[in-house]
Amino acid sequence: MPVPFLHRFPLAIAFALACHAQPDLFESKIRPLLHARCSTCHGDKVQMAGKRFTTREGMHSSGAVVAGDPNASPLIQAVRYEGRAKMPPSGKLPAAEIAMLEKWIRDGAAWPETGPKSVETTAAHWALRPVRKPDPPAVRNTVWPRGDIDRFVLQRMESAGVAPVPNAGRHALLRRLTLDITGLLPAPAEIAEFTEDTSGDALEKAVDRLLASPAFGERWGRHWLDITYWADTTGVGRRIPLREAWRYRDYVIDSFNKDKPYDQFLREQITGSNGKDDAKVATGFLVLGPWAWFAYDKAQARSDIADLQVDLIGRSVMGLTLGCARCHDHKFDPITNKDYFALAGIFLSTKTTSRSNGEGGIHTVRLPETTASVQAHGAALAAWEKQVAELEASDKIYRQQQAELRKKIDALKAESKKDEAAAAEKALVELKKKTEFAGDRQILPFTKYMKPRWPEIYAAEEMEYPEDARIAARGDAHQLGEHVPRGFPAAIGIERPAIDPHSSGRTELAEWLTDPAHPLTVRVFVNRVWHHMFGRGIVATTDNFGSRGEPPTHPELLDYLAARFLENGWSAKKLIREIALSRVYQLSSQPDTSNVQVDAGNLWLWRSNRRRLEVEAIRDAILQTSGKLDRTGGGPSLPLTAQNVHTIAPFFLEDDSKIEPHIRYRRTVYQPILRNSQVEDVDILNVFDFKDPDQIAGTRPATTVPSQMLYLMNSAFVKEEARRLAEATGGLSAAARVERILLLALNRPATQRDQDQARQFLSDFGAKAGEIEAWARFCHAIFVSSEFLYRR
Repeated sequence: MPVPFLHRFPLAIAFALACHAQPDLFESKIRPLLHARCSTCHGDKVQMAGKRFTTREGMHSSGAVVAGDPNASPLIQAVRYEGRAKMPPSGKLPAAEIAMLEKWIRDGAAWPETGPKSVETTAAHWALRPVRKPDPPAVRNTVWPRGDIDRFVLQRMESAGVAPVPNAGRHALLRRLTLDITGLLPAPAEIAEFTEDTSGDALEKAVDRLLASPAFGERWGRHWLDITYWADTTGVGRRIPLREAWRYRDYVIDSFNKDKPYDQFLREQITGSNGKDDAKVATGFLVLGPWAWFAYDKAQARSDIADLQVDLIGRSVMGLTLGCARCHDHKFDPITNKDYFALAGIFLSTKTTSRSNGEGGIHTVRLPETTASVQAHGAALAAWEKQVAELEASDKIYRQQQAELRKKIDALKAESKKDEAAAAEKALVELKKKTEFAGDRQILPFTKYMKPRWPEIYAAEEMEYPEDARIAARGDAHQLGEHVPRGFPAAIGIERPAIDPHSSGRTELAEWLTDPAHPLTVRVFVNRVWHHMFGRGIVATTDNFGSRGEPPTHPELLDYLAARFLENGWSAKKLIREIALSRVYQLSSQPDTSNVQVDAGNLWLWRSNRRRLEVEAIRDAILQTSGKLDRTGGGPSLPLTAQNVHTIAPFFLEDDSKIEPHIRYRRTVYQPILRNSQVEDVDILNVFDFKDPDQIAGTRPATTVPSQMLYLMNSAFVKEEARRLAEATGGLSAAARVERILLLALNRPATQRDQDQARQFLSDFGAKAGEIEAWARFCHAIFVSSEFLYRR
């Protein structure tokens, strides 16, 4: 007999979901690159070899790109200097530019049409209208709604001719709540408390308990990090470690746990000012990014950093692709080329990088001194100096030994004493190995690199001489036009504060963004919260509220939530609480045949969306179920050891770096997050759609590919934790053991069918592999089941 919970995992599909085209990437990065590097020989006037790279038709007819496959594209082969043609002939492109071209082609080589703007690019576009709190609509079924949110949703259901399904059962609802609010599973004691509580406020008590948990900030802080460029490393291609990047991550988590008002949260991240000495850590939002440190064109690199910062503010806070206006007026939204450079001037007047800082070049600020910190730093420095002196003495001895051996080898060879010379050469090889791994070659440079420094933060500060930006033709920092005063887009339709000419304008930018009348800031944030609670935003394109984004499915509900958010003092916790207590949030995920015929995509929310857990929740849930999860939070995460750090300048983390033992079993949000790919100890992040730190991703893709199930079935990590769970539940009867495992992993009691099929499974495997191995495989099967991996 088949075992249902062994087969209810997502079946691997033989193809990945197609990547979304990214015309904004093309406009802000690719078009300027092609113009600057290729148009002289393959432009409008000259088309050497008959190739023209300035039009969509010219690029695709040339055969230079194979959409989706950079390695097969002649253009990539040429810029890599791999084929017969090496382009541009004046010199190989920087690695960052090659990587950008590769990404563009890999994502489908999107080349948007350049026709006239859509009619929606005027200020009449729905997202640019003022937020007005609407009255809750009248509904026919007056019994069903529990609050105003339900009335807005039910009104759309009734108009569409669908009806809500029944509520989820208590076990399913608590699991859903706990995962959505904390990213963890409910503990058995919490399940018992909730399911046995017959009072009318049982749900309210559970929601309030979850919102008060430190796990709330860890879950929702990670959501915020998805719409930043934060990572523990910087650079393009190489993972240059940022030893203090964890401070921004911890600031974000702490802010959500304290329910810091969202307007204050934004102001701190843009200005670094809240009246406290260490507030500038918040501006890690602006300075921690995928900067190309080794670009030979410093002026262009500086311009590109400002471009990413403009795009960051646009997508993360305003839901607009401001970067698309870098080369010309935005083709679809009412953002002009001058609007773009008015904002860029603010960031060109902000210290993001510092040449004097040898670690990645990000600008740093020392934390204030205290008596205790001075003493601790002095002691650490003295210990470091002693260690360096000892290693240098060892280095001197090693070098002398090597020199003596070489002289001996030369002398023996001169005397034709081959056997003795061979023995001496072998001794030299052994000495070199010892030197490489225990002496100066790695340990000494690494020890010098790890010199104790005064505690510092990566932060943005004011430039001594602020400046207005000049319009750069097609984004080229060397083709400059008129100056544009720093300021804000007029199309937003609210008062634009005047910028102090002696400051960057970040204070005024924060003031403008957090103006309660701003039509985008609040709408974008409440939509992000709705997206994380329901799996789909009211506006599905969470980072794009422009005319190329999706229109809202429930526009009146979006404005109601935005208005309530303002009324409640910009409180994220109050917003989440109101949503979690709504009737629509509590619906079952079971399908209804008649509803599916009308609304197969569940746009009108007649049931709960069934969706796979994010990769962090999968990993954390496995560790939590096995009993191995370490709930310690905060502090550094980078595995900075001599075995992990490549010590030929510039220093960078090796691909096979190992996470420190005291970090390895913490929640995933506290694991080191690297650019390009993640280290082996958390390689699950590379498989399950983890957010690319170099991108802003308010909505992660949800792919279903064979490699994901193959990973879960073969991963040493999953097998180890399955065995740990099996061992932890030993000593119980078989039935009690099955009951305990399902309660821990699936958060529900075992049914009789579960017990019968588990008994059959254990009998079949136990006869072949033994009892312990059978239970380990049973637990492994639970971990890869659909019921474990999905939130219903």
